[in-house]
Amino acid sequence: MSTQFVESSTDPNQRNRNPSGKNQYKDCPPKNDARVTELLYDYQQRDIFDKKKISQLLYDEHGIKLSESSVARRRRALGLYASGVTTRQLPETVKHQLVLTQMSRDTGKKLGPRMIKQLIAKETGIHLTRDYIRTEMLKHDPEGFAARDTSKRARGDLDEETIP
Repeated sequence: MSTQFVESSTDPNQRNRNPSGKNQYKDCPPKNDARVTELLYDYQQRDIFDKKKISQLLYDEHGIKLSESSVARRRRALGLYASGVTTRQLPETVKHQLVLTQMSRDTGKKLGPRMIKQLIAKETGIHLTRDYIRTEMLKHDPEGFAARDTSKRARGDLDEETIP
């Protein structure tokens, strides 16, 4: 029985063909690379979520070669998600409170959904969808939208042909 064990351990199909772990991805940093982790958090803070763009920026700015799928995998492992996933995962009360807090700070009612979204992301690091923020703002302050009417009619950009 011991002879069979020795024979199977010397079988070329059973041994590790790459004990050092070096392969064709020599330029790819290891999974636990602190620099890549820091850069991914930085891109998240700067509202850059596209894996293709992040992969290109890593290469252009830092010389780090990381494929799009590797970027997505590492962001997922770090819990870095874009606004859609974050909005779906957060409890309704938390999302609601984030929007209301920012709205209460805007006493002049001049800020729209995009600015509210940016302020929430800057202060808390939480990214909510603009559509969710807009819906909540309309529920709680419909007059604010009327006061900030950015339609063509309010700006005076209408052609004379379209005026009834």
